[in-house]
Amino acid sequence: MIMRSVMAVKLHGICVTKCDLYYSGSIILPPRILASSNLMAGDAVSIYNFNNGSRYDTYVILGEDDVTVGINGPSARLCHKDDRIVVVQYVMTDEEIESRVLFFNSDNQQVDQESVF
Repeated sequence: MIMRSVMAVKLHGICVTKCDLYYSGSIILPPRILASSNLMAGDAVSIYNFNNGSRYDTYVILGEDDVTVGINGPSARLCHKDDRIVVVQYVMTDEEIESRVLFFNSDNQQVDQESVF
C-alpha cells in the first residue's frame, strides 16, 4: 500500500478580516465555510497569501460567527486585514479522492465550486 499526500480541499480567495498577534496560533474560519468545505476544528491546513507570497502551515479553529476569518499568533505577522489567501488541506490516503476547490469573493461568500481530479 502506497500512501500519497493529496489536496482534499482548497478555499480560494478567502479575505482576512482580523489578525491577532498574541492569540494562541491558528486560523479562525466561520462555521458556514467549515460546513461547505468539510474542514473541522483542529485540521491542519496550509495558508498561501496572495498579497505577499507567504506560505505557512497552521490549524483550524471554529469561528463564533459567520463573518470572521482570523489569522492568529506569529502567523499574524504574515497577513494583514483584507489580504486575500488560499487555505488548502492535504490528506494522506491510499484511495482516490475527489478534490474540491471552493472560490470566495471579498465578502467571503462562496461564489463557485469545482472538482479538480
